[in-house]
Amino acid sequence: MGRIRDISRGGLAFEYVCSEGGREESSAIDIFLSGQGFYLPEIPCKVVYDFHMGADLPSISEFQERRCGVEFGKLTEEQERKLELFFSTYLTGAA
Repeated sequence: MGRIRDISRGGLAFEYVCSEGGREESSAIDIFLSGQGFYLPEIPCKVVYDFHMGADLPSISEFQERRCGVEFGKLTEEQERKLELFFSTYLTGAA
């Protein structure tokens, strides 16, 4: 689970915390907004980058903050519709 930092129709970047060696490669992600009722499951994707963002979190040395970028794969019509709804409803200046 992570926090979206950048998103476009082609993919997204997010930051997350994991234990060292705890990363998992995934071919699909879910986008949801807690408290907003928005949920877009099983978006096909491929990881473009995933890197450690610097110093380990203080006093919890087995955890690290990372940034990951994914490129969306072929979306279903329903996924495309919900992604457009996400842009029009929750983002400002979406292009």
